[in-house]
Amino acid sequence: MSAIDRLRAQAEAVFARHGVPAPRLEHWKYTDIRRVVAPFIDHASPAASAEQGGVPNPLRDLDAYRVTFVDGRLVDGDTLPDGVRVRSLAAVLAEARGEEASRLLAVDERAPLFNGLVALNAARACDGLVIDVADGVCVQKPLYVLHWGAVGAAHPRHWIRLGRHAELTLIEHYLSDQEQAGLTNGVTRLELGAGAHARHVRLQQEARRRVHIGRLEARQARASSLVSHSIALGGAWSRVDIACTLADEAARCRLDGLYLLAGRQHADHHTEIEHGAPFGVSREMYRGVLDGRARAVFNGRIVVREGAVKTDSAQRNANLLLSDRAEVDTKPELEIYNDDVQCAHGATVGQLDAQQLFYLRARGLSEEQARQLLTFAFADEVLAGIKPPEVRRYVERAAFGKLPQAGDIASMLQQAGGAA
Repeated sequence: MSAIDRLRAQAEAVFARHGVPAPRLEHWKYTDIRRVVAPFIDHASPAASAEQGGVPNPLRDLDAYRVTFVDGRLVDGDTLPDGVRVRSLAAVLAEARGEEASRLLAVDERAPLFNGLVALNAARACDGLVIDVADGVCVQKPLYVLHWGAVGAAHPRHWIRLGRHAELTLIEHYLSDQEQAGLTNGVTRLELGAGAHARHVRLQQEARRRVHIGRLEARQARASSLVSHSIALGGAWSRVDIACTLADEAARCRLDGLYLLAGRQHADHHTEIEHGAPFGVSREMYRGVLDGRARAVFNGRIVVREGAVKTDSAQRNANLLLSDRAEVDTKPELEIYNDDVQCAHGATVGQLDAQQLFYLRARGLSEEQARQLLTFAFADEVLAGIKPPEVRRYVERAAFGKLPQAGDIASMLQQAGGAA
């Protein structure tokens, strides 16, 4: 048995021990995905076609380096500039270098928000990206990674390392065929060197029969910074876990998220920020808009370790219910082991403000237009920080295209000079 086979067998054993997460686990008590995931556990995706037949080309106006995956397999990619080494996970594993393979396929059961599907990803991942950005290299254009799900199950696995004072914007876009059921189970790991800066945009826009499981892990060195935008629009069931470790002094992270759901969609977001060193700063803002019989779960946990003095952390989750049948479970948490900190958290669940509706109607808008405009304003506060602007405009169109009067809103905003 090769070293790679042994690593995969170990990961399979971990998955067999933990299994698909069940509601008896604290972090999964509101989300039972066992029934919807079961058909895809033993499914192996077919080899992707290099011709990319049927793969869409969104964000055409975005000036970016582009990489395309189909069902978890790399099919096409641009060449990145000097100082950026990009390899496919499949190629790296084919070289069978034990030390690097162990790093790429390692499974840590003690990791924050760990569950059996993380081990399943390590066992089944057939491809992904392995990226090293050299010290001091600033990648001028974003790296746009399109994940197209056609059939079955996909387990993409990415590992990105930024050297000292390096900079990279990574956009992960998940789309899928409208008629095919399937599972996406992806893991992305970021390692930020001292003074490095990463911007990560995760746009989940998969079809209504798709199950989406995603995970972002980030470990940050001294004075590094991470800005994350997680947008959930599609999928029948979706879950995204984000775990950030501020391991050295003066590291900073910002986690922003938006989930816009309708019908019977279910979206689950769990985040954990660990302040492990002094002078760390974290900000977190997640907002949800729910219509129909949709359900959302948000659990944000901030941990401040004993030596992490002068930590400055704030977390906020706000939810807007457009239907009396929609449901949200929200649980912000603070776990603090020293007194010399500044931390705050809060959560709200409510409906549109009657006074604001009256104000807009008094100025000539219909009730429906007023509702849609207030909904847009509520959600767009999260989207305002997305860069590049082409990505923000695309997300706005995709998000608010789900609203009944989206065309009316677009016209009003265009007349007023709005971004959408």
